[in-house]
Amino acid sequence: MKHPVKKNEIYQKLRKAIDDGIYPAGNFLPREIVLAQIMGISRNTLRSVLTQLAEEKIIERMCPKGTIVCNRQVKTQQPLTFLLPCSDFLSETSSDTGAQSNRRMLRGVSQIAFEYNCRVETVPVSPTNNAHEIDWRKLDFINADSMVLINGYWYHDLFQMLLERKCRIALVNRQDFCLKQYGDFVNNSFLITVNAFGAAEAAVEHLFKQGCRRIALFHRYISEPEHSIMGGYLSGLRKCKLAFSAWHELPDGHMTLESIINQLKDLREKSGGFDGILIDPGTAYELRLHNIYQKLRLPPNVKIITSDDCGNGQWMTPQLTSMAFPYEDIGRIAAQHLLAPEFVSGEQLISARLIERESTSSFSKKVEFVSA
Repeated sequence: MKHPVKKNEIYQKLRKAIDDGIYPAGNFLPREIVLAQIMGISRNTLRSVLTQLAEEKIIERMCPKGTIVCNRQVKTQQPLTFLLPCSDFLSETSSDTGAQSNRRMLRGVSQIAFEYNCRVETVPVSPTNNAHEIDWRKLDFINADSMVLINGYWYHDLFQMLLERKCRIALVNRQDFCLKQYGDFVNNSFLITVNAFGAAEAAVEHLFKQGCRRIALFHRYISEPEHSIMGGYLSGLRKCKLAFSAWHELPDGHMTLESIINQLKDLREKSGGFDGILIDPGTAYELRLHNIYQKLRLPPNVKIITSDDCGNGQWMTPQLTSMAFPYEDIGRIAAQHLLAPEFVSGEQLISARLIERESTSSFSKKVEFVSA
């Protein structure tokens, strides 16, 4: 007399056949009567096993069509989570340069998520846009099945929690701050590094090619250890064999036109003047400056280049030359790694391309704007 076949043994056998591709995703299993004969079991035992597999979303019962193997390469039951600092951060009225790069990134994420039949959700984490005032209740849903995209160091208070939840993480690192102290978190994430060092270096070299020999830096965060913009600026000067250097760190937070004018004036006086300058994109974009030479009271011979084109300087006069990063591509890359069948940590470096506009070429109206 044969011993009864244990349900668990049949479950493991059928599960392995599905995992090994004998029954591929998207295909129907053999009819119950046929599959029971193949496995040498009763239909009642088979139905019990199929019920368990269906509960685990490995298969789907589609009566009267039959039983189909689910495509488990994409966890359609889990949305892709794009974290935001606050609820109105993506507003089209916001001139914040980070908000503009996020909007572009989100377009890329949405394109890939659509292809994978996956939802995208944006989750604001702070009521005040303060990195130290996190509403932790908004993040209760995150678990090991979650797929989370983070843009920047701003979210560093969340790093330990996300690491403990063992979710999939794509971190866009704009090199604003050193991440060495978060080694465990970084090592368990897919890191997309925006090569701000290379962009700053290339910006200085371009100004040099345009005839500038006294190139200054006007930027936020550059006193941070190993800051990429400062490092790239100094490296560019060395490559061009320029002895002159001058820089000023903009304070973090809201800027006013008057404070920017005074800080630029102070930099010119202390340095003895400059003929080229690499500026933080927020200097012009967040203040919504139009006639930038007139508003900032810059001499008409000074050539300007921004370290990031996220604010799109085409509407200004003159249009600003910028180092442009492909934020939509970054969003697509992040989504593809988060939605991959097997998540693999690692790093991808993203470089900028130069978009030359009027601010580093001859522009006849500069004098008009300065003297107005």
